[in-house]
Amino acid sequence: MGQHVGQNLSKLSGFFQEITGKIRGKWDEASMKSAIEKVMLKQMTIRTASIKFGVSRSTLGDRVKILLKGGETTPKFCCSNNKGVFQKTFTDEQEEILYEHVKALDGQLMPLSRTEFLKLAYNLAKRLNVCDRFNKEKRMAGKDFYYEFMNRHKDLSLRTAEPTSLQRAVGFSKDKVDRFFDQLTKLMDKHKFNPTRVFNADETGVSCVHNNNLKVMSVKGKKQERGVETSPYF
Repeated sequence: MGQHVGQNLSKLSGFFQEITGKIRGKWDEASMKSAIEKVMLKQMTIRTASIKFGVSRSTLGDRVKILLKGGETTPKFCCSNNKGVFQKTFTDEQEEILYEHVKALDGQLMPLSRTEFLKLAYNLAKRLNVCDRFNKEKRMAGKDFYYEFMNRHKDLSLRTAEPTSLQRAVGFSKDKVDRFFDQLTKLMDKHKFNPTRVFNADETGVSCVHNNNLKVMSVKGKKQERGVETSPYF
């Protein structure tokens, strides 16, 4: 009996050596994608797929979890390096552009909500033609991307905005009105549109006032986060 148990332990040890010898980058990406496909199509469990295709069970589980959270259903959107570790969607330079844009909008009293930010990230990924794991049906990045982005940019936070009328925000004076038209002229010159493409949405039934309970992305340290609310007298 002891000999029988010893043989079983030997076989079991060899089995685990065979499996663990294929993890930590020693498996190929094609096998991982095949394993992901089987799991996502519910044709195999994570454990069965990892054994059949000789890939890391933990890495396979992590990738499937990310795909499920992001809403993706096809493994072709799974971005990784040769070691099986997920890469950032954007390079440091690309993410810096996104980060500066978020801050610029906040400074103009037009901060983004989380949903608006995730849609912006999705559109930027499409514009730059980068590999992403974003939700193609909702056309927006996933919550994992949001939390990772906020963790890398700790000066940003999600805060409840207080509506502020445009008149109160900028001050109704000749200097401010002149500045407005200076900015308008620059935009018209930059984007080459003529006066017929400038529209006034006031009193048209199109609401320009945001939800009072809406949370927006803002730079930390401000006394109160505000969002512009239009006034019928401005």
